[in-house]
Amino acid sequence: MRPLNIPVLVLILVIGAGFGAQMLEALAARGHSLPVAGWLTTLVLLALAAVLLAYGLPMRRYLQESEERRDKPSYAPRRHQIDLPTAYRTVLLARACAYTGAIMGGIFAGQALFLLVTGTGDLLSAILPTAAAAVSGIVLGVLGVIVERWGTLPPGGDGSAEGAEAGS
Repeated sequence: MRPLNIPVLVLILVIGAGFGAQMLEALAARGHSLPVAGWLTTLVLLALAAVLLAYGLPMRRYLQESEERRDKPSYAPRRHQIDLPTAYRTVLLARACAYTGAIMGGIFAGQALFLLVTGTGDLLSAILPTAAAAVSGIVLGVLGVIVERWGTLPPGGDGSAEGAEAGS
C-alpha cells in the first residue's frame, strides 16, 4: 500500500472549501436560512481523532520496540503486542480519517470564511462553531496522516528490501 499523497489531501481540502462557500452562497442567494456547524460537530470530529490516536499509539509503541530489538536483540518478552489484522485496520482507519478530515475541514473552512467575509453569521452562534469544526477536521486529517506514517515498517522490516506498511 502506498502512503497517503499529501498534495491530493490538500487539493481535497481546497475543493471542499470552495464547495462549502459556494453552497452557502447559493442558499443565501435563494433566501434560505444558512446551515452552520454546531459545537457537537467539533466534539464528534475530536472524538474520532481520539479514537484514532488510541488505536495508533499501540502500533507506534510496537514498531518502536521492534526497532529497538533490531538494534539490541533481546530474549526478554515483548512489552507491547499488536496483531497484524489490528495493525492493518489501524492503518486503514488512519487513511479514512485523513480523507474525512480533509473533506470536512475544507467544507467547514469554506463555510466559516463565507460567514466571516459576508458578515452574515453571528460570531458566537455561527462563525466560531463552524471555524472550530474546520480546525477539528484539519486536525483529524493531519492525525490520520501521522498515524498512517506510524504504521510504515522500516526498510527490511518485513523481510523485503523496500519495506511496507504494517499490515500489508
